[in-house]
Formats: sequence, structure tokens, C-alpha cells
Amino acid sequence: MSARTHGFGRASVRPGARASFKVRGVEGWRGAACLLVVAYHVWQNMDVDGDGLGPVGGNPHLLSAILSVDVVVDLFFVLSGLLLFLPFAHAALDDDRPVPSRREFLWRRCVRLFPVYWVLVLLCWSTRNFGLGTAQWRDLLEHLALVQAFDSERIFYTIGPAWTLSIEWIFYLSLAAIGPATVLWVRRLRDRGDRVTRLLIVLALVAAASLLFKLNVQWVWQIPVTDWAWRFGPAAKADDFALGMALAVVMVALGDRRPPLVVTPLLAAAGAALIYNARVRTVPDPDSLLVIWRHPMAALGWCLVLAAIMTCRSDAPARWIDNAVAVRISILAYTIYLVHEPVILLFVDLGLLPADPSYYPVNLLAVTVATIGAAWVLHRAVEEPWVDLAALQARGGGRRDLYAEIADHAPPVAGSVAGTSLLRGRVLQARGTRAASVVVETAGGVR
Repeated sequence: MSARTHGFGRASVRPGARASFKVRGVEGWRGAACLLVVAYHVWQNMDVDGDGLGPVGGNPHLLSAILSVDVVVDLFFVLSGLLLFLPFAHAALDDDRPVPSRREFLWRRCVRLFPVYWVLVLLCWSTRNFGLGTAQWRDLLEHLALVQAFDSERIFYTIGPAWTLSIEWIFYLSLAAIGPATVLWVRRLRDRGDRVTRLLIVLALVAAASLLFKLNVQWVWQIPVTDWAWRFGPAAKADDFALGMALAVVMVALGDRRPPLVVTPLLAAAGAALIYNARVRTVPDPDSLLVIWRHPMAALGWCLVLAAIMTCRSDAPARWIDNAVAVRISILAYTIYLVHEPVILLFVDLGLLPADPSYYPVNLLAVTVATIGAAWVLHRAVEEPWVDLAALQARGGGRRDLYAEIADHAPPVAGSVAGTSLLRGRVLQARGTRAASVVVETAGGVR
């Protein structure tokens, strides 16, 4: 039997049917990024004076490094923009490719996003809210609908890191609403270069509007920092997605072409410099452009680093990123990201998270092990069955023909162990006749 094509045990490299190129060196990032988020929140929850900056007595350089981990959230958004816009970019530049279906796109996003999220939201909310009159029902409804990013008071309630999922959900709805129409609009142009230019101009305008919004929030409207939705809402994060989508357009336009080898280190170095300069300063000026635009700067840096890896003439950098361990962690990344805060709070409630900075490595190790264990259980019990269910739908709509690949072979002999095993393997892998126009390898399966 061939290697699995989805789920926790799948292979780290999967060829795409009729894909014009393989997206290399992107899958392993999610695993590393989610573990950095765990490290950040472990430090934050060791706080004793209520300032949210971690334990007293921390080294200022270490504090700056830990607080700067929030730039990996920009990486999450860039990756979503890149991977989810790829099919639309392909369709916009190639008339032979079908326009992505809104229904299929949202179906796959919902199956991937909601099951394990709803389980954890209901579990966490029910352990903190009691009584019909005293329970936070609005908080529950907002989180179940993934609209908490619009509510400054409740944006970090129940499961704090889930605010990013609210942003992602708004992005999914927006892309489903305007993506197909954008493809048809761009196709009106005959020249491929003009199509690329039109797409990049539109995405540049989106990014510019988001940057202008952030300037207005800080300088013109002077919104208080504690009104979180203004700085963590969809409008403030739209530039991250736009940059990722622009990278998708560039990658599709390049196809199999690769720049000279010297370009790779230059792109990587420029990206790393931008990410480094987006770090948190221990004594920041809240009105400086650097503070206001540090996240778009980090997002641009991530785009350059990803571009360097994906366009490199050598496969070595992509293999380093997409190594077996990183890919396996990335498969659990979404569940790790969701469950790590409840695990940390459980440790706090049980008195198992000492605030002494010297205990940070031990705290981090204990929380990481517990988080990965809980994430694995949720992945196998909740997430993976729903991902497998999504695989039963053929691309383009309708149910996948599970028996198509064995139709041309003689039926297995009744009672044959080999025949039964072959049939079972084919069905479990949900193989069908419809080949994907673009296959992108991500932590949640094929997009």
C-alpha cells in the first residue's frame, strides 16, 4: 500500500497531479511557529505583577526576544494568504484552469477549522461559566461564530490565541466572496504580464489601505491601546494576507523558473533583517512608525524568506524546513495552537508553573510535552476524522468515486486477504479520478 496522503501519518512529500510546480519549504514553518507561540505564552503566564511581561527579574534582551515572538503570527497570516490564494492565482493566469468554487472552498475551510475549535471552545467556556444569569453567553456566541476579533472586550476571552482564527475566518469569507469574481475580472486581459500586474496592483492597494488604517488608529483617531479590536482586527491584519497573496501571484508567474543562485541569500538576508528590525524594543516609542508598522515589516520579511526558499535552485533549504519532525509537528500545529493556553492555565491552577525565571526551561518542557499529547489526542479523535471526511468530496463538487482506480482491474477473489486489503486501502485513502489542478502541501492536508 502506498503512503497515506492525509492525516498524521502521511508522507512529508506528496506529488501533485498536474501541478505546474511544487510549493517547497513552507510546511515545516507552522510547527516551529506554533512551538514559539507556546514558549511565549508560558513566559507570559509566569507573570507575578500583572503587567503581562513575564516573571520579574527577566533579562531585558531575553524579554525583548520573547515578546518579539508575536511576529510569527504574521507568518501564519502570510502562509494562509500564500497557500489559499494559489488556486485563484493559477486560475487567473491560466484560462484552462477552472475558477475555484466558493462552495468547495468554504466546505474545506469549515471542515478544517470548526470541529476541534468548537470542541475546545465549549469545553473551556463551560468550565468558567455557571448559571443562566451569570454566564457570559455573548462571549460564547461570538467565539462559536468566530467574530470575537470585532469585540475589544472579549477578543481574548475563553481561548485567547483564537483571535487569530477569527481573523482567518474573515479572510476565508472575503476570499470566497471576491476571489472567483477577481479571477474572471483579471481574465479579461489577454496578456499574462498584464494579468500579473493587475493582481499585484489590487493587492498593493489592499496592503496600503491596511497600513493607512493603522496610521489613522494611532495618529488621527487616537484609539486607546486597550481597544484591542482596532489593532488586532481584520482591517489591521489585511496587509499580512495581501503580502502572502502577492507572493502567490509571483510564484505562479515564475512557474518552474528559478533566479540566479546569488539571489537566494540576498532575499533571505533582506527578509531576516526586516524580521529582526520588527522586534519589540524594551523602551518603545508608541507613536513611531516602527512600532505602528512592525507587523507589516515582519510580514514582508517572511515573504522574502519564503521566496528565497521556494525559488532556490537547490532543494536543500526546502528539505531542511520540511524535515520529517517539523512536518509531523506541523500536522498537529493547529491543534497545538488551540490547546496550549488551556493546558498552561491548568498548570497555573494546579500550581505547577513556578514564576522564578530559572524554572522557565522546565516549565516550557512540561507544558510542551503536555500540549503535544493533548493535541495528538484531539487530532486523532476530532480533527483527523473530519479532514478524512472532507477528502471524500471530489474537487469541483460531488462525492469522490472511491473505487475508480480499481475499476480497470479484476475484482478481488472472494475471501482473498490480499484483495480485501487492497480494496480497504484504496477506500481509506479516498482516491478518485478527479485530479487537483493545484495541490499545496499544508499542515491540514491538501488545500
